[in-house]
Amino acid sequence: MNVTTEKLERSMHVLMYVFGLLLITEWLRPVDKLTDTGNIIIFILFLIYSLLLHYFRIHWSIRFILISAYIMISLQFLHSKGALFQLSWLKEGFLADFTANLSFIYDGNWELITNPFRTFLFFVLLWLVTYLIHYWVMVRQSIFFFFMLTVIFISVLDTFTPYVGDKAMIRIIIIGFLMLGLLSLLRLTIQERIKFPMASINKWILMLTGMILVSVLVGFVAPKLSPQWPDPVPYITSYSDKAVKEDDGSKRKSVGYDEDDSDLGGSIEPDSSIVFYNDAPAGHYWKVENKDIYTGKGWVSILETDFHTFSNGQDMASLDIYDVPEEVRTEEMTAKVSMTESYSHILHPQSAYLKRIEAKNGMDFKYYEGMDKVISEKDNGERLSMKEYGLVYDMPSFDIAELRKVMEPDESMDLLMEKNTQLPEGMPNRIYELASGLTRNEANWYDKAKAIEDYFDGPEFIYSKDDIPYPESNQDYVDQFLFETQIGYCDNFSSAMVVLLRAANIPARWVKGYTEGEKSILDGESVYKVTNNNAHSWVEVYFSGIGWVPFEPTKGFNGEVEFYDSELKQEAIKKPEETPTNEEQTKIETRERQDTPDRETQSSVNTGIGNMGGFLKWTAITLSGVLILAFIGYFFRRKWIPHLQILRYRKKTGAHFSTAYLILLKQLKRGGLVRPEGQTLREYAAYVDAVYDTDEMSELTGGYELMIYRGDVEDGEWKHFQKGWESLMRKTSS
Repeated sequence: MNVTTEKLERSMHVLMYVFGLLLITEWLRPVDKLTDTGNIIIFILFLIYSLLLHYFRIHWSIRFILISAYIMISLQFLHSKGALFQLSWLKEGFLADFTANLSFIYDGNWELITNPFRTFLFFVLLWLVTYLIHYWVMVRQSIFFFFMLTVIFISVLDTFTPYVGDKAMIRIIIIGFLMLGLLSLLRLTIQERIKFPMASINKWILMLTGMILVSVLVGFVAPKLSPQWPDPVPYITSYSDKAVKEDDGSKRKSVGYDEDDSDLGGSIEPDSSIVFYNDAPAGHYWKVENKDIYTGKGWVSILETDFHTFSNGQDMASLDIYDVPEEVRTEEMTAKVSMTESYSHILHPQSAYLKRIEAKNGMDFKYYEGMDKVISEKDNGERLSMKEYGLVYDMPSFDIAELRKVMEPDESMDLLMEKNTQLPEGMPNRIYELASGLTRNEANWYDKAKAIEDYFDGPEFIYSKDDIPYPESNQDYVDQFLFETQIGYCDNFSSAMVVLLRAANIPARWVKGYTEGEKSILDGESVYKVTNNNAHSWVEVYFSGIGWVPFEPTKGFNGEVEFYDSELKQEAIKKPEETPTNEEQTKIETRERQDTPDRETQSSVNTGIGNMGGFLKWTAITLSGVLILAFIGYFFRRKWIPHLQILRYRKKTGAHFSTAYLILLKQLKRGGLVRPEGQTLREYAAYVDAVYDTDEMSELTGGYELMIYRGDVEDGEWKHFQKGWESLMRKTSS
């Protein structure tokens, strides 16, 4: 019993499409595991849908319409709150969102791209991948390149991410070897035009399957060497640490949240990675925790074993954590926090009285009162990194008149005073002398704290993240900043203020978190975008009868705290006019205080620079556009060159037949139909006709051989051959 070549090809193509689909799904599995992308089944169905359209050779225009319809319906299902199949959504929702995102891309604001547009781009990417699968299977009949890309992709993810690729690699090896073996059979069938008996095909498949299974089994049971190469991640990390060592032996750190603050100092690198978004009604600082023990080199916390446990949506007033004093004016606010980085702590507004946390069901929280820190965890006690949660809180406004009434600790503050006036032994005396000198003319704690806070606004202190040394082994971190360098960033300023307050016997603690961030657009809504550059530290001072009150000593920052003075009947006397987006902005403000040239001269220079910058920008955009178009033209030359050549040879005579035939050979090679070395033109023509299911190439080859022997081709003969030549040229471009 023989199997026809056509039937064998059809069966092989079906298997190739199925295996290609399985390889693509191995790319989607890590997306589901490592990101918050949901509804992966919709994308898998899209892959199947697209491959089916390719397999049945649906005309490209109809295929474009059908695939576009699937994408639009999927986008409406995933991101529209209305009913499906509403044409108004296409105009008011998708098109408006599409236009806005194009402007974001043009301006380089990649982080502002909305989720619907990201989904649209993901669909387009999958669409291109399915076309490549079709091209590799049907035209090139070689899947090795995509197979190796998949192996490399999973290997990299397994090495550098939490994704475990052991099982995925086994699946990829089995699928890839099956595809390579079956494609070898398919190529032999097409090139040699062999009609294989069914028994031979079954034997081929059986041998291939057996070889793969034996290889996998041997890989499982055979003894394995221990890793011969070191883990690249620690090596790369250590190498990068060595590369950024500075002349003074210190190491540059990246700005952002870190639990370890025991070794402060050194320069820091900016990092604009987004940490979270929030839709708070007003900009304010976001607190993670506070630390109370100063070691002379940094800050640590007392390990707390006592905590308050509460659940999702529970009113925290029932925990008796704190009472809102009558002297403090509050306003209830709500905010939704959307995390982009994974942390188990709950961010909460600074100095606010937290009332409820609204998250998923089955969620428990622990509140560590000493650190003012909230941790999220599951029912089984496992810490959980939350992606989204809501907060309900009372935001306070502090009355300066009430704060000025506090001049000494009351009898209930003995333990609090002991904990929050701690300083290490051997603290340099000049710190105590400076604290005494700054506060000797003030009678109450508020004015003393303000005197210390205002001290850092002096011209001798400079805000900078660069060229910041670590203290020597026998040197105090705060002492170095106050009396030697006087240059630093938020950790230097806030630590120095806390130490000076404690030296003046005023209870204070060191707080870390984030500044308010900057206004942004997320899914069409106005939110605050907070990045690692917004990581910040500040100070809290305890006032009897009122509680912890924030202060901001860092130069260029304002604290975003609401104060008013009831005695002056003047509200919000400390309301910022401008808010720096991050600490880097204050460095610019410090430099602006230095000498500047004449304003008119500076204005003309700025105008010239602006014009030159605009010219260079548009020149770069134009050149980039030309290069992109040239690259696209070269990459897709198989598509457009045939049509150009057809127009060129439409009115040619028979004398150009030889040149036209050679152009066709080159175009066939460009289309993936490579002529093996030593193969005759007639054998190659039979191979091409088998691929395109025609006899045009054999007829053209016969005419070409006739021309070689006779010396020319009549014009009438060229008109006859021209139809077949144009038909094959078009087929190579499809």
